[in-house]
Amino acid sequence: MIEGHGDDMHRYDEKIIHNFSSNIYYKGCPPKLLSELTSQSKTIQNYPSPAAEELSKAAANKFGLSSDHFLFTNGATEAFYLIAHIFSGKKAAIASPTFSEYEDACKIHGIAYQLIDKEGLNISNYDLVFICNPNNPDGRAIQSKRLVKLIQDNPSSMFVIDEAYIEFTNQTESLIPFIDKLPNLIIVRSLTKSFAIPGLRLGYVITSPNIIESLISKKMPWSVNALAVQAGLLLFKKYESFLFDIEELLDDTRAFIKDLSEISWLEINPTDTSYFLVKLDQGTASDLKDFLVRQHRILIRDATNFKLLDGEYIRLSTQNEEANATLIKALKQWN
Repeated sequence: MIEGHGDDMHRYDEKIIHNFSSNIYYKGCPPKLLSELTSQSKTIQNYPSPAAEELSKAAANKFGLSSDHFLFTNGATEAFYLIAHIFSGKKAAIASPTFSEYEDACKIHGIAYQLIDKEGLNISNYDLVFICNPNNPDGRAIQSKRLVKLIQDNPSSMFVIDEAYIEFTNQTESLIPFIDKLPNLIIVRSLTKSFAIPGLRLGYVITSPNIIESLISKKMPWSVNALAVQAGLLLFKKYESFLFDIEELLDDTRAFIKDLSEISWLEINPTDTSYFLVKLDQGTASDLKDFLVRQHRILIRDATNFKLLDGEYIRLSTQNEEANATLIKALKQWN
C-alpha cells in the first residue's frame, strides 16, 4: 500500500502544527543522535555495506546473540516483503485488524492469506502467521507467555511477530530470549518508532541463521543507506540512554485519555501503549480529519481503512501537553 498509512503530511499544503496520526515518539529524535549524525554526513559519499553487516554485529552484542541471527532492512516494511518472498505460494494468517503491509506483502508474493480475529488467534493449517505485538492500530498487547505457547503448539507454522512498538508498552515483553528455543519464530523490529527516525528507514529481523540466509538470498543490496547505518551504530552503542521513559509516556497517555473521555461523542478504546483507537458516535472520520486539518492544522489518522474494524474510527498518538490540549479544544468545536 503506497498510500493509506497514518502519517500523510505530504498530502497537505497547509503546514501541520500537531501530528497525532503517526505513532512515533512525540519528543522526537534524541538531540545527541542528530548532532552525531551531522558529523557523519560525509559517509553518504561512499557505498554502504551491501547488507549492513556491521549493524548485525552491533545488535548481536546488545542482545547477546550471534550476528548471523540478524538482518537489517530498509524499515520494517522491507522485512515483511522479504519474508513473504521466501514463503511465496504458501498460506498465511494475519491477526487483524492490523498493519496493512502484511496483507500487501502476501498479495505481491502470491501467498493465499486469511484475516483472522486477533482476539481468538485460531491457528490451524497456516504456513505463515503475522501477529503485531503490541498491535497497530489499537495498541493492545498480547502476553509473551501466551505467544510462546501459541508458537510451541503450532510447530508447522512460521510466526512473524512484529515488535515495532514493543518499547511502547509495559504489558508484555520481547520474544528475543526465545529465538534459539523456537525455530518457527521470526521477530521483526524497528528503530524508527522509538527513536523518531522514520525518514531514515531502519528495521531488522531476528530469527534462526538458516532463515536469515534465505532472506539475504532475496534481498536487494545496499537497501540500508549509509546514514541509517551510522544511526543504527550510534543507537546500539547508547541504546538505553537514548530510549524514552515508558512510564512517563504512559502517564502522559492516561492524562490525555482522561481529558478526551469528557467529550461525549468519543468512545476511547482500551490501549497498552501511547496510541489508541477512538470511535466516533457522530459524523465521519474523514470529515473530522478534514476539519482538523483545514481549521486547526492538526492531523489525525482516519482508521476506517483497517479491515475487520467496523464503524467510524480515528487513531490518536499521545503528543505533548500543549498539543493534546489544542486537539481537545478543537474537537469540542466540531459539530
